[in-house]
Formats: sequence, C-alpha cells, structure tokens
Amino acid sequence: MSPPRPSPLRIQQALTALLILFLLAGAVRGLGEGYSYWSDELWSVSASRADWGVMLRDWLLPDTHPPLYQALLKLWIALAGSGESATRSLSVLMAAASLVAMALFSSGRGAGRRLVSVAFLGTSPAFLFYSQETRSYATSLAFSAVMLGAALQLRQRALAALPRRPPPDRTETSLRDLFVLSCLLLSLTHYLSALFVLVVLAAATAEGLILRRRRQALPLLAALLAWPLVHLLGSSFSNKLERLDWIRVTPISGTLSEFLAGTLPLLIPARVGPAGWLLIATALATAVVFAVTAWRCRPPLPAPPGPEAGEVRFLLLVIAAFLGVMVALDPIKPLSQARYFIVVLPALAWLSGDGWELSRRCGRARRGALAAMVAVALLLQWQIGVRELARKRTPLQDYKAMAAFVTRSGVCREGCWGHGWPLETLSPLYFPPDSLRPWPGGPQAAAFPLTRPFLGFHGARDALPKLRAANPAFACWEAPGAWRTAPFLLLPPTSRAQPALAGLRPCPP
Repeated sequence: MSPPRPSPLRIQQALTALLILFLLAGAVRGLGEGYSYWSDELWSVSASRADWGVMLRDWLLPDTHPPLYQALLKLWIALAGSGESATRSLSVLMAAASLVAMALFSSGRGAGRRLVSVAFLGTSPAFLFYSQETRSYATSLAFSAVMLGAALQLRQRALAALPRRPPPDRTETSLRDLFVLSCLLLSLTHYLSALFVLVVLAAATAEGLILRRRRQALPLLAALLAWPLVHLLGSSFSNKLERLDWIRVTPISGTLSEFLAGTLPLLIPARVGPAGWLLIATALATAVVFAVTAWRCRPPLPAPPGPEAGEVRFLLLVIAAFLGVMVALDPIKPLSQARYFIVVLPALAWLSGDGWELSRRCGRARRGALAAMVAVALLLQWQIGVRELARKRTPLQDYKAMAAFVTRSGVCREGCWGHGWPLETLSPLYFPPDSLRPWPGGPQAAAFPLTRPFLGFHGARDALPKLRAANPAFACWEAPGAWRTAPFLLLPPTSRAQPALAGLRPCPP
C-alpha cells in the first residue's frame, strides 16, 4: 500500500513554518558579530543594568518612555548577560513572536491570506532592522500583532454568530482576555504605541463587535491611562518635553513621509533605488492583464459576504485614524519618527492578506498577475531590509572601537572630557570607570582651548568645527560608522598614541 498523502492543512502549516524560519534566518544574520551599540541602545542597556529602584527613579521616571521594555530587558540581562548579541536576542525573540502570532491568528481562512500576511511582515525593512535593536520596537511589534490578531478573531466570531449572539464560550473569553492583556502590555512599551491602542479601542467600541458591551471599554481605558498619569506626576513634565526637542517634523507632509518610511518604503524612490522600475513595470503589466481580460469577464454571481471585506474596512479605519491623530499632533508637538510607526505594521500585513483573499473573485490570469506583482514587491522590500541591516552592522556608531582604543592606549588614564551623550551610559559599559569627565562648558565653550583629550559623542558633532578651530594642534580621530554622528577624539600634540593602528580614521575636514 502506498503511504497516505499529507493533508492540505499539514502542507499549509509546513509551508508557513518554513516561511517563518526563512524570514527569521534573514533577521538574525550577523547577530553573533557583537557589533557596537549605538547611542539609544547604550541608554537602554545602562538603564536595565541599574538596580530596580535606581532604574525607576533615575532612568525611567525622568524619561519619555513607559517601563515595560526596560523591565523585560533587565530580566533578560540577568538571564543572558549584557553583551550586544545577548540583549539583541530579546528583540529577535519578540520579532519571532510577531510572525508566529500573525500565522496563528490568520488560520482558518485559507493559506494564501496567512502566507501573504506573514511574508509582508517578515520582509518589512523595519522588521529586519529592529529585530537586532536593543530597544522597544520589536516588543511593540509583537504585542501589536497579538492585539490585532485577537481583535480580528473576535470580529469574525461575532459576525458568524449574528443576528443572535450566544453567551461567550471559553474560546471567546480567552480571546477577549488576550485582547485586553495585549492592549495593556502594548501601551507600556511606547507612548506612540499606547496612542495606537487607544485608536484601536475607539474603533472596536464604535463597531461593537470586539467588546460585547461598549461599557466594557471604560475599565480598560482607565487601566491604559493609569501609568501615563503616574509617569506624568512622577517627574517634571517640561523636562520630558525637552527630551523630545530633537524631533523635527514638517506638518502633514513630514508626518506622511515618516509613516511611509517606517511602513511602506517601496513608496519612497530613494529607498528603492533603480529596482523600483521593476515594480513599476510589473504593476503596468498587471494593469494590462486586467484590461485585456475585462471583455472576457462575466458579471459576477452574487456571493455571500465574507469576513475579509469587513476586516479591510476596520483595518483601514484604524490606520487612517492613527495617522490622522499624528497629523493633528505634529504641528503642536512634533512626535512622528519612522521607527515609531512599526506598531502599524501588523495592521498593514493583515490588510495585504485580506486583499489577497478578496482577489479570489478574479480570474486565473488576473490572480496570476497579482501574484507576480506581490512577489516582486516582497522581494524588493526584503532587499531594502537586508541592505539596511547590513548598514546597521557597519555599525551605525562604533562606540566599541573607540572605547577599545581608549582602554588599550591609556589616553584617558588621567581623564578625558566627555560630551554629547550621558556619560553614565558609556562607562563602565564600554569605557573604563573614571576615564570620562563631564565637560564643564556649554556650546559657547567650544571656542576655548582644551586642557585634556576630548571625547565627543552623539550630540557633540555640531560643536566639532569650533573645537578644532580653537585647538588647531589637536589631532581629530573618529571611529568609522554608518552615521555622521560617529564618536570622535581630540588628542593633544604630546600624545604618542597611534589611533590608526586601532582602526580609527582622521576626522573629515
């Protein structure tokens, strides 16, 4: 007897599992290299290395972020250590959880929807880039995927039970509990993610399908606002706003540009490059196929409405409402940054899956053309992500190389001036204890002569021309990195250190 053939369901599950493994393999490429943290990652690691009380009092309360990621990172550091690969593996785990959630909550409706949704999320440049970032963005992505997945499942169950909804069974109760829990957790990862939760909750309350009674939203709303109120009262509000002064966003157009940069980079020609012409050509070919086959199409037979159309409307409402809120907020206080919009990626992924499901009403030729266009778009998106992840591993700012030179050469044995980033994030994590001294001068002091070596970090780059003009005998060296805000060192002419042998390069004129 011939062995039994595997069922279509098992084949679909195997394909999904292989796709997830392939996407994760791309996300972890180079993870073991242990390349240098950049400035924000240094802040995260240093905060989570502190004692619990110190972390809350000195790091979290004065800052502009909720505490969940830092608490998770602290627990992870106790388990895996504070090395670069170790801390970034927490984000890899969260990124993997987002793909698994996307696959699980897409089940029961066809393999095409699940595969397209997972592929869209896993090939996104933001997914690849922030899978190796010791920051909260991959955590926001994971909780957003769970929250929206539970919401869509609850919508689907509610629509299937209409016009009379029976009492909730165990599955519905578990899904609703998961929705509430993921809302709370997502709101504690980032305040822009918390705003996204409020938008989803408002849409769910207005629609009346996810929550059985609209008044159920009130206790959840109170819980969502609890920590922001505590955080607001725990330290100066003006100091928190000052920490966001670096954000500059042109009203409306700038907000839309940041949104596209974080979610749909294929719509930004500079990110795609010459390969964008391939996508344009594929789109034109798809349009030609639709036009040529139009005369052969018969009027569609009436079909019972499926859940995908309602999901598309719900997801579009959530995305448009969140974007509208950001457009309204940015002229008052600029907040939009491309990476903050990672929380919207699961919604766009499910939207792409629902769009593929709606295309089943098209003919074979049309669906084949759409499949080719989707494949090209996903490949180009993946190419952008791989290229930007490789750039990240350059690394972005090579604090590690600069610290290694300082440690080996002993140029800061008597202390160097340090400026441009909180020194407590740099020492003792990278630089030897007591090797960095706070620079006593402000921007106006950059025009005065230096009395010791000067180490400039993230925010000191703008002062470098004045520093060099006031100290022409000092040699300027920087650690190579992908960003212009590379750490630099001004060495007095009496120093015998040889930075070039340690991989440093002269600062550009």
